Amino acid sequence: MGMFKTFVVESSIEINAGPEKIWDFFYKIESNYKDWYPEEHHYFKWTKGKALEPGSKFDSLEIVDGHKTRIKGVCQEAVKNSRIGLKPSWPVSFMCPKLEWLIVPQNDKTTFTAKTYYKFGRLFLTLKKGAAQEIMNITQIHMNREGENLKRLLENIEPENLSKTS
Repeated sequence: MGMFKTFVVESSIEINAGPEKIWDFFYKIESNYKDWYPEEHHYFKWTKGKALEPGSKFDSLEIVDGHKTRIKGVCQEAVKNSRIGLKPSWPVSFMCPKLEWLIVPQNDKTTFTAKTYYKFGRLFLTLKKGAAQEIMNITQIHMNREGENLKRLLENIEPENLSKTS
């Protein structure tokens, strides 16, 4: 039994758009980031290299449930119209080693899935009962809203009508 336990928070949504449209949204994430989640996303910028190119570095800021989270990292994987893998830098990577966005065509729609990988030490899980679950619950709510917002933006749906299409 290792010192760490791994968890994956996952959120999927079906979008009436081709994979190219979703890929393009993320290719232009610097200009789309705030629109993606205006209440919580503040900025995303590529600091070294080109957009969605493995090895390129990024810097982002979001405030999730009142917690300021600055994530710097590197694009580990980018398969056009298919998948994006981001690796946060230290110290975020200690608890969150990977973020992944999957784009899967399904007939005339596309399923977008976001995954956030967490690893928590067994001692932390024992001493801070409920803290890891709270972190994952907050992440789940944030990711679900990102998916809803992405759907709304790419399908040009007014926010008040989003629940009627899901």
